[in-house]
Parts: sequence; C-alpha cells; structure tokens
Amino acid sequence: MTILDAVEYDQDALIKALDKIDDQEIEVVHINGQRYLGCGWKNSKTLILRGTAGNNLGAFAEGPHIVLYGNGQEGVGNTMSEGQIVIHGRVGDIAGYGMRGGGLYIKENAGYRLGIHMKAYLDKQPVIVVGGRAGAFAGEYMAGGTMIILGITEDSQPLVGPWCGTGMYDGAIYLRGKVPEHHLAANTERQVLQGDGQLAPILAYLQQYADYFNYDLEEILREPFTRLTPADKRLYGHMYTGFVG
Repeated sequence: MTILDAVEYDQDALIKALDKIDDQEIEVVHINGQRYLGCGWKNSKTLILRGTAGNNLGAFAEGPHIVLYGNGQEGVGNTMSEGQIVIHGRVGDIAGYGMRGGGLYIKENAGYRLGIHMKAYLDKQPVIVVGGRAGAFAGEYMAGGTMIILGITEDSQPLVGPWCGTGMYDGAIYLRGKVPEHHLAANTERQVLQGDGQLAPILAYLQQYADYFNYDLEEILREPFTRLTPADKRLYGHMYTGFVG
C-alpha cells in the first residue's frame, strides 16, 4: 500500500501523484476539500481517504473501490458507471448525479437532488443506499436503477425532503419506515413491502450496507419499506410534437 499525506500536496499535485501510483491500494490522509479524487479512474484499485473530500469524488469512475472515512461534498459519484464508493459519513448535494452503474453507499445523510438523472445503462444497474435521510428532489428525473433510503440515524427530520421522485420514469426508490406522504411526487405509485420475500430485489444491497457499516440486517428489516415507482413511463409524452407528412 502507498500512503500519501494530502498536506504535502496542492490540488493538482495530489491528483498527479495519485495517477502515477501503480499499487492496487492507496491511502490518503488529512484530506481537506481536495476535489476530483478518483475522478475518471478506469481500474480496480482501492482508494482509502481520511478527512473531508471535495466536489466530484469518484466522478466518472469505472471500477475503483473508494472508501472515505469522513464527509463528502457535492457530486460524489457523479456519472460513475462501475465500482463502489463507500462514505463513512454524509454527503452534500447531487450525489450520484447521472449514475449509470456501480454502487454508492452512504452511512449517514445525503443532501438535495440525490440520484438526479440516475439511469441504468446496458446491463449495468446503479444503486444508492443512504443510511440516514435525503434532501429535496431525491430521485428527480430518475430513469433506472435503485435508490434506498433507510432513516437509521436518529433524526427528527423527515426521511426525504419535498418532491421525492419528481419526474421519474423508471427505476425504484425504497423508503424505510415512516414516509412523509406529502413529500412524495404525484407522478409516483407506492407499494408497502416487508419481509425477505417482498424485499428480495434489494436484500443484497441491504446486506452490503450492513457489512460496510457494521449494522444488523435483521434490525434494518424490522421496519416496512415503501417502494416508489413511476406511475407513467411516458410522463412527458404529451409534450412531444409529431411530424405531419
């Protein structure tokens, strides 16, 4: 393993130093807002980070395993297509923007517009699991994949902010426990699920979350889940204009 101290590098120098390392496992300590860490990586390396990561952590990633012991700022996992990002803390806005594959596991809360424009791509199915809550517009314009919001962390705030699922036309959002119905978009259908059988499509993701953050899967499954799916997969069909020959 190669270990770097972020204090010894400026922004550009740190990115260049990481790109030159051949080791399969790299650790960077004392990070403090450095941006673009692991951005565009097309490999199976493990990148361990300690501190607060700046914008676009793991953006456009295709394969690496990124573990952050701390909080992430905006755009974590932006347009990633493969690999895993594990956050032992919370993240800012637009985490998982345009994800088309891979997994984003967040121990605590996520900001606004979680998973906006998230989509499945070819045989890839992106997944986002949040242990706490998510801000407004979670799953906005979602076009595929799976989002799970658990509400495990104790907090008096609603599980999701307003307009959850607005404009979604594919994929599924799973909300655990008490769901603020008035925060769910009108264009979604809701189904309450509980137990291994009904939750079979997401059990592997829940187990992965439990393994990453040392939670008890059985405890997670004690609460029912509400699954949101689009009521109409051609939500904007009425806006299209046909051609007249």
